[in-house]
Amino acid sequence: MLTEAARRFGDDRRLAPAQAARLAILVEELVINALEHGGVADDQRIDLTLADENGGLIMTLSDPGTPYDPRSHVRPDTVPERGGGAGLDLVLQWAEILDYRRIGERNELRLRLRHG
Repeated sequence: MLTEAARRFGDDRRLAPAQAARLAILVEELVINALEHGGVADDQRIDLTLADENGGLIMTLSDPGTPYDPRSHVRPDTVPERGGGAGLDLVLQWAEILDYRRIGERNELRLRLRHG
């Protein structure tokens, strides 16, 4: 799974344990959002690219789900019973969105993991 790939990447790059854990959690949250809210079926492919660029950790996630630019996310006034939006709030706190675009029938989200 993609979360395991993120963990291996963190190990290979010798990331600090907290940063490696954040990376894995971010990947997990984004994949779950694509499956639960984006309409991505279990048999559809979600692609993940992780890279070190200019001293920063860059993540690119591509999926065939419903178009959604997470920069348009608005926090609700109250927290829904299931905690709706909490995962995306976490993503926005732990990562900087560098780019979102729709390419053909796929979403492509590019993020930089924040230090800390």
